[in-house]
Amino acid sequence: MPRYEIPKFLISRRYISLVIIFVVLFSIPFLFLYRDFYLYRGYTMTLWFGTADMEHFSLTILFYIASILLLVLSRSVMYTLQDRLDLTRGTYLWWIFAEIIIISVLYTLITAYIFPVRGVKIPDIALRALLCMTIIISIPNGVIALIAAYRTKCEELEASQYQLQRLGSEYRILQSRTESERRNASLTTQERSPRMVNLYDNSGTLRLTINLDSLYYMESEDNYIRIHYKHNDRIASYMLRCRTKSLEQQLEGTSMVRCHRSYIVNINKISLLGEEQRLHYITLDDDSIRRIPVSKSYYASLVEGLKNK
Repeated sequence: MPRYEIPKFLISRRYISLVIIFVVLFSIPFLFLYRDFYLYRGYTMTLWFGTADMEHFSLTILFYIASILLLVLSRSVMYTLQDRLDLTRGTYLWWIFAEIIIISVLYTLITAYIFPVRGVKIPDIALRALLCMTIIISIPNGVIALIAAYRTKCEELEASQYQLQRLGSEYRILQSRTESERRNASLTTQERSPRMVNLYDNSGTLRLTINLDSLYYMESEDNYIRIHYKHNDRIASYMLRCRTKSLEQQLEGTSMVRCHRSYIVNINKISLLGEEQRLHYITLDDDSIRRIPVSKSYYASLVEGLKNK
């Protein structure tokens, strides 16, 4: 049975925060519309949230806080255990369903024991709560997942286009050479090979082969590394699930040098190493790239690399 990984953006801190914010913003109007719908249809009410009195308002606030804390705790655990769990689409969906179940149980207990409704049994309350929470949590998660999947595919497509263009360029160069030049070129393969680097993810899978001339810098984002490279005269990026230390080992012997806890830069792309308010920074030779900080612990090795380039 095939295993489908979830879009890598979904387990970044930024997207986890977006999911939680979206759930909160979506749930408030949805619950009140849902309540009005029940009142209009004349159904027996099990929706106790609102601002009718201090008791209802206080419990509404407490329920929201408890639900948000549950989501934050759940996603924090997911983020922490992502490497151990090796999250797939199936695991991710089951995780979301577990969140829905827990919050539905909490709502059911409050309704049954604090705001009981005569003639309405606990299974009925639980079923309605489950339906409501499924809509509230699933829709924001679905929208964010689609955005994450779209961003992932865009990056992968751009990386594929980059590699196809590079391979096409190399093929045209080889075609233009004479047989003698090809034989001479084969002798210098080892001299040219360091210009190409293979980038592997945590599982050891080759994700990107890139020319050092195109590579500008790498930025650590949680358990991912964002690779910034030039493609079609603009800076593109690719998100690689890899530890910074592992990536450093892959780049050993190349022009990529660590300058900060979160950054690895191509020293051949540095146009300025400056200092401002006793803090060092790097400016690269592309105006669209912001300044990159240089930490004290990496300053000496960076300067040494610039001297030897």
